[in-house]
Amino acid sequence: MATHLPREDIWFAVRWRRLWAVRREGNIAMAKYAGATVVTAFAGILLAAFVNLHVGIAVFALGFGLSFWWFKALQRRHTDYSVSYDDYFGASKGASDGPR
Repeated sequence: MATHLPREDIWFAVRWRRLWAVRREGNIAMAKYAGATVVTAFAGILLAAFVNLHVGIAVFALGFGLSFWWFKALQRRHTDYSVSYDDYFGASKGASDGPR
């Protein structure tokens, strides 16, 4: 778990016990993850329909698992757990209790 990252390396912050994107890069990473999930689901459905059910399921499971692993690894690298979502945006508006 990363702590005390420079502000430009923080892409996600904790809010309500979940990680939320706080920068454009975090939103792009979430969109890539969602896109990869849709593509692997579509590929799995096509393979299940035209090749073999088990091959389709395996391709979907493998693609989903790899994209989930990539996203979670990226999320851990770019999250400072000492800064909350509200602290991050409070600091950008000039609040005195923002991230260090």
